Amino acid sequence: MRQPLAERLVVSLLVLLAATPALAADGREAFRTNCESCHTLDGHSTKSGPSLKGVVWRKIAVLPDFAYTGALRSMVGTWTPDRLDAFLHNTQAAAPGSDMFWDIDDGPTRRAIVDYLKTAK
Repeated sequence: MRQPLAERLVVSLLVLLAATPALAADGREAFRTNCESCHTLDGHSTKSGPSLKGVVWRKIAVLPDFAYTGALRSMVGTWTPDRLDAFLHNTQAAAPGSDMFWDIDDGPTRRAIVDYLKTAK
């Protein structure tokens, strides 16, 4: 017998909510592997990269303790989840002239990192 649509939606939502801690753990590991050598989440930038604490929905290139390239300073707007995903996918296409050359081709890895960065406030 087929489940009613409302019941299937509730089950799907419960599965998604149950997976959230696992997704955060995956994002944390992906951040450590791909980002942590240059970026911190403690609110203090390094010479290699700005702090990514609170980066989601932050205006681009605004931290006073990091020397951004002209490529990033010339960008307007905020780091939306989609914009971060596009930047991580191809940094030079998103911000030609940026000093960041580390691209992440794998979509699920990028999304895990962006989802993890949403929690870094």
